[in-house]
Amino acid sequence: MCEHVDMPATEETVTALRKAVRAKTAAEKRAEDARAALSIAMTDAIHAGVKQSEVVAITGLTREHVRRLVRDVEEQRAKAAAES
Repeated sequence: MCEHVDMPATEETVTALRKAVRAKTAAEKRAEDARAALSIAMTDAIHAGVKQSEVVAITGLTREHVRRLVRDVEEQRAKAAAES
């Protein structure tokens, strides 16, 4: 536990905390966007003829993880096609 619990928070400290929270939120959003882009790239690669084993080797993901991510993209694409 912090030994300075009785010290009031300064405006500078609160500002730094808020800045850190914004940075964390932005990093999480970038990571989420990167995961989505990777899923799409893997799906496109597999549909273009790249073997799943090669996708696994390149990404470092397990076969099951690759299958699940590709299946999710395919389901999203099918749903979008059905809605149009």
